[in-house]
Amino acid sequence: MPRRFGVRAKLGVGVVVVASLIAACSNSSSPSSTSSSGAAQSGGNVTVAYLPGTQPVDIFPMFPPADDTTQEIFWFVEQMWRPLYWFGNTSGGMTFNESLSLAYPPVFSNGNKTVTIKMKNWKWSDGQPITTRDVEFWINMLKANKQDYANYVPGYLPDNIASVSYTSSTTFSITFKQAYSSNWLLYNQLCLLFPMPQHAWDKTSATGKIGNYDETTAGAKAVFAYLNSQAGKLSTYNSDPLWQVVDGPFHLQSYAPNSQVVLAANKHYSGPDKPKLSTVTFLNFTSDTAEYNELLSGNIDYGYIPFNDLSSKSRVAGNGYSIVPWSQAGMNYATFNYTNPTTGPLFSQLYIREAVQHITDQNTMVKAALGGAGVPTYGAVPNYTPQPEINGTPLADKSANQAAYPFSISSAISVLKAHGWSVTPGGTDKCVKPGTGSGECGAGIKLDQPFSFNLEYPTGVVQEAVEAQLLQGDAKKAGITISLSPVPDSVAFSRTVCTKGQSCPWQSVYAYLGGWQYGVPINYPIGNVIFECGGPYIGGYCSPTLDNLMVSAEKSESISALYSYEKFLNTNNPVWWLPLQPYQFSAVKSNLKGTTGQNVGFWITPEYWYLTK
Repeated sequence: MPRRFGVRAKLGVGVVVVASLIAACSNSSSPSSTSSSGAAQSGGNVTVAYLPGTQPVDIFPMFPPADDTTQEIFWFVEQMWRPLYWFGNTSGGMTFNESLSLAYPPVFSNGNKTVTIKMKNWKWSDGQPITTRDVEFWINMLKANKQDYANYVPGYLPDNIASVSYTSSTTFSITFKQAYSSNWLLYNQLCLLFPMPQHAWDKTSATGKIGNYDETTAGAKAVFAYLNSQAGKLSTYNSDPLWQVVDGPFHLQSYAPNSQVVLAANKHYSGPDKPKLSTVTFLNFTSDTAEYNELLSGNIDYGYIPFNDLSSKSRVAGNGYSIVPWSQAGMNYATFNYTNPTTGPLFSQLYIREAVQHITDQNTMVKAALGGAGVPTYGAVPNYTPQPEINGTPLADKSANQAAYPFSISSAISVLKAHGWSVTPGGTDKCVKPGTGSGECGAGIKLDQPFSFNLEYPTGVVQEAVEAQLLQGDAKKAGITISLSPVPDSVAFSRTVCTKGQSCPWQSVYAYLGGWQYGVPINYPIGNVIFECGGPYIGGYCSPTLDNLMVSAEKSESISALYSYEKFLNTNNPVWWLPLQPYQFSAVKSNLKGTTGQNVGFWITPEYWYLTK
């Protein structure tokens, strides 16, 4: 459920990290035009650059794990079909946005086991009202096909639902099997609810009649199979009438595989902010170089400067572009493999993880590799801007936003000497006091075992190559030998998954944008599935103490329970904390307005965008 940073903009596969970073239940208004120069133009087309290889390849809102990406969901599907609850405001924050939501704020009762939701009077593009039957259709489809949905995690939605009552066409109630924090429910479960047009989609074949097939498990499976098969036919996107019944601000005008996607304004959009542009064209490029050349030629309205070309960003600015780093919400880290028979015993020792963190100079990495625009990561909620809050209360504990083990070669050396290591700066340290007693190396670490391990990172990602080389050099000053292995990004990403029964020979790995991106459906920052015992994404780490803290934060109405989890994560270092980089360095033409602030959860709201004359 948490979206993984992964390959390029690849997001997290099937994990419900009930985690989130979000904000207060408040409305947001559309961007002010007072800061723009020139008169607003009615209509027009805006071109937007995809990162290479990220053109959407699935149009069905109940998307599988393989298609759970930023461009797939936020830049494509959710422009045409909106979830029941929308998050994100125009300052870039991830707040609950009542104005753009299809339903009014939920009402909790029964000790937070029951939630009642009243829908607004919105309509589909064909004029039919959006009703609770459309929500029921989605829930029925989810129950029957949950294993095929990217945001399904065992034990959570729909498994944790005891019953659903549809009391009218506009009101329904969900009773859960146990009580949860109302914040957690809204930000990590109710955010998943997704009305789908039952009156247009509840069919099992192209020539079949609309029915109520979803009301049985077999029928819901048949409907899902049909819709999913149609979504797999990219060449029919332009002609298939299924995909023209929408409730979002845009509908699909044209789709050209490996080339471009054109979204046109939905003239029947019910939302408060009608699209000002006629069309938005998303361009697919084969490489960063190809995109950058087009940017230099002025052929893109909303593009990006590749990290490799940041030194020449003045050329882009001189062509009438504003350069705006796109801050992202999340945490960034490399993964230790606790199950590796040789290095696993090393990483299982907290003092070893402390020493590794002490040789990690995140501030220099930000300057040297990230154009000065990243932020250090020390735990669940780094100090990105804007910081998440709920009703004015921060979701990030300040003490957990500080380095528990700040960069210090001397501190790394002292920690190792205190635990039975012979330290050789410039060489390789060795364990000289094996054992589990005070001042000894720890369980599983053998006499004369060297403090050395391999770090894998993706080829072709310049900023991570720079960071890896800095880590290697600073580690050597404390006698820690790190071998570097560039590997294809798909390999690095797959290495982070290590479940019980698997052979996991790798030692440590830094996948591209190696941590997790916050945003629906991980808006309340509790990393249950990432960090819990048995979770597949952190190399076999297990702490019952941390598990208990996460369960408490999930159920408690007090945000202080969240702080306890964050503090433990900050000091226990289950992963190797590394800087959180910007999503991209956006280049926005001066006559394109309404794009700021860029949402830290990667939602885009092009209904706010407009051109000036």
